[in-house]
Amino acid sequence: MLLKLGNKELKVNTKTLQTDTSKSTGKEIEKISFNIKLRGEKAKSSFLNLLENSKDDVHNIDEKGNILKKYKIVNNSYSYTGQKPAENTLFNFTVELKEIEELKIESLIISGIEFFPYEYSEKFHNDALVIKAKVKSPSIQIDKLTENTKNKTYFPVIRKGISNEVKNMRFGKELWSKHDDTIKYALRLVDKSYDKNKDKFKGLFYPEMDNMIDLLAYIGNYIDELSELLIAKKILSAKEIESLNTKAKERLSEKISEFYRVKDIDL
Repeated sequence: MLLKLGNKELKVNTKTLQTDTSKSTGKEIEKISFNIKLRGEKAKSSFLNLLENSKDDVHNIDEKGNILKKYKIVNNSYSYTGQKPAENTLFNFTVELKEIEELKIESLIISGIEFFPYEYSEKFHNDALVIKAKVKSPSIQIDKLTENTKNKTYFPVIRKGISNEVKNMRFGKELWSKHDDTIKYALRLVDKSYDKNKDKFKGLFYPEMDNMIDLLAYIGNYIDELSELLIAKKILSAKEIESLNTKAKERLSEKISEFYRVKDIDL
């Protein structure tokens, strides 16, 4: 195998130590090792510096220099024969590499609507997928997404270019900013399985969040009592109160989204 560590090319024989299945793509990710013999203290020091400076910069290349796979150095060790620090001392290095999987997202399809992220990352909490993505879309497309996911806790998500598997996910914390007729959206999507496996940790916002919920419930009850009083005193009719309630519910998602509005998601 032809390896490139930083700017140095090495032709080595490799041994497969382990293969794992990628949670993201389902492809095999390999862990390999190679041995190399070097003579002299100077050569040893130079090679150790090379390993240190190319920890995450190891490539399997072809004869034309095209990158076939990327690796990172996960371990290295050496033994020696001879008297240190004599220059005829023979050093036998073993270097272990783990393949780096590059995720190239083509598009993110959320509840049937396709977005093209300009930033994307994903990670797994045990087997639960969590996605972070930034998209820039016309306001009308964001409105369509809001309509398609309204009153739904979970909805289908496809990571085109990574996997065609349909994931049932929900929104996490979202930030957005408006730029003329365009919305920049910082999305966080959380796998349904994450919620099934949550521990009993009460969260960073306990007890503030619980108290806030109680306060909102109190305000809701207060408005209900006030509405009945206005009807009883014939200041407003029952039909007018019902119309107010309907309009307030229709605009609920609009008002909720204001809590997550920022000046610019990239600042």
